[in-house]
Formats: sequence, C-alpha cells, structure tokens
Amino acid sequence: MINNNFKFLMFLMVCSLLATLVACSSGIDNSTEHDSTNDYTEIEPVDDVELNELTIGLMPSIDAFPVVMAHYLGYFKDEGLTVHLQPFLGTANRDAALQAGELDAATVDLVAVGLFIEAGLPIRVTGSTNGRFTLVANEGFYSIEDLADEAVVISYNTAIDFVLDQMVQLAGFEPDYIERSIVNPIPERMELLRAGQVSAALLPEPWATIAIADGFYGITNTIEIEFNPFVIAFTDEALETRQAEIKAFYRAYNRAVDFLNATPITEYFHVMVDVIGFSPDVVNHLVVPEFTHNQLPSSDVLDATIEWLLSRELVSEEMTIDDLVSTVAFD
Repeated sequence: MINNNFKFLMFLMVCSLLATLVACSSGIDNSTEHDSTNDYTEIEPVDDVELNELTIGLMPSIDAFPVVMAHYLGYFKDEGLTVHLQPFLGTANRDAALQAGELDAATVDLVAVGLFIEAGLPIRVTGSTNGRFTLVANEGFYSIEDLADEAVVISYNTAIDFVLDQMVQLAGFEPDYIERSIVNPIPERMELLRAGQVSAALLPEPWATIAIADGFYGITNTIEIEFNPFVIAFTDEALETRQAEIKAFYRAYNRAVDFLNATPITEYFHVMVDVIGFSPDVVNHLVVPEFTHNQLPSSDVLDATIEWLLSRELVSEEMTIDDLVSTVAFD
C-alpha cells in the first residue's frame, strides 16, 4: 500500500523544514519581495500615515499562504507596511515567541487563542484563515462509522482534538465512539500510522497530503465538514497601537487571496518551499483550498470552541466570544 517514493518523503520534508528555520531564524525582510508594479489587481489608496512594522509568526501550513504571498509579491510594501515573517517548525516555539512579546501576530487556531487568554496572554482573533485538518486512515477504514472503537492518533487538548470531536459528532456519534491515542509530535503520529499501530490519524497539512499520496485514505477534512478553527490573532498591544497597520495588513492579505485563487500552485509553490519549509515533492499532490478574503469566524464555530474548552475544563466559565475576537480589521 505504501509507495516507496514516499517512504522517505517525511524525512526529506523535515530536512527541508530544518534548513528553512536556519535560513529564516532572523526573520524575513522585504528585500525578498519582487516588483509588483505590473500585478493585475489595483489596490485601494493608503492613508497618508507613517506605518510601524509588524512581525508575524507562521506555521508551515496552507493557512500561511496568503500572508507569504502578500509579502513576496510586494503587496505589504505597496501599502507602505514593513512586515517581517518568522517561520516556526512547531507550536511550542511559536507560543514562546508570542509570550516573549517577539510577535505582533501569528497564524494559530481558536483553541490556542482560548488557552493563551486563559494563561494571561492578551491576544485576540482578527480573522479566519484557510487551513485544513484531514482524518487519514489505513486500508479498510473509509468512514467514521468504520472507526468504532479503533485507535485514532491525535495531540491532546489541541485544535486537532477539538476537530476530531466535531467530526465524530457531525457523523452522528458521541466523541467516545472512537479511541484516542495521544501522541503530540506529528512525525511520530505518521510513523504509528505507517506501522499500522493505529487505524487513523488526524493530520494538518502538508502531512495529510504526504499520507494520502503514500496510499492512505482521506476520510474527511475540515473543509468538507465546513468547520474552520484556523485564524490569525494579534496581541492586544498590537490591537491598541497598530490599528492602521492591521488594516493595511489585511488589504494586502485580501489582494494575495485574489492572486492565489487565480494562479496555479506550480507558479508560486517554490515560495512556500523557501519561506515556510514545504517539501518540493508535495506540490504534485497538494490540493489547495479556495482562499477567502478576511472574515471573522462564524458564531457557531466560536460558540463550539468555548463550549469545548469549558467541557475540558481548560478555561474559566467567564470566557465569551468578545474575549476571543477583535473587529479592528473591519472597523
């Protein structure tokens, strides 16, 4: 079932990620942007104000694509905005950078935002992004119903855990319909799946693409169930002192969304390899979503997040949607 060409793909991807982290450890400045003079999209005039810089933390996932392309294509520069991109291999380093005040914002998820707030880190969601988690299974498991009492490997008390509950419930079952095997490092989850020690794994991109290309079956994903926990969140300090910058950031972001939706992935994927460490081989298999202009998460998803956090006793009962979300980008 496993294609030999992909047995070493995970190893190659990790090497690529490590190389990218070393190359980008001091951040990425606007000198890497190309001349966007002839790009097809007109942009709204920028107010005659001097903008401060922003530093954005990015995870190696598809929800970072619009931010990366807005930077690379010079759309931030067109807005008079200097944006430094800081890639991270894992959430622990990203979270430490946020806590240390080294970032103005980051690509995160709603569960992480709730946990940050509970821990005393003031941060709020400014808009949704377009990530994807996919439930990937071994041969013989083609639906959630097939996974009754089977082990699905996840990370515990994270967005992965949260989304798995939503998938199981939307399929008409209680969360305990399946067994959970708790393994936080993604490479270890992949190895357990490959070895047949678990029946399925809930994986982010590009890991899910690697698994499916390797012969595993994608049962469902967050796009299919229309449940999106992926967001960008800014610190409260940035929300208070960088409002013009945040609005400029999202004007450029929306312009990059238009570019991505109109452009084949093969024409820009090299940028994702260079900036956030995607393996070059993934381009032949990765299915990118339809990227959307910035919008806030739906109230249904926000309510579900708070309810789930409360059910796990991860946050206090006082948390509300207003605690999670800022409308600065839309005001």
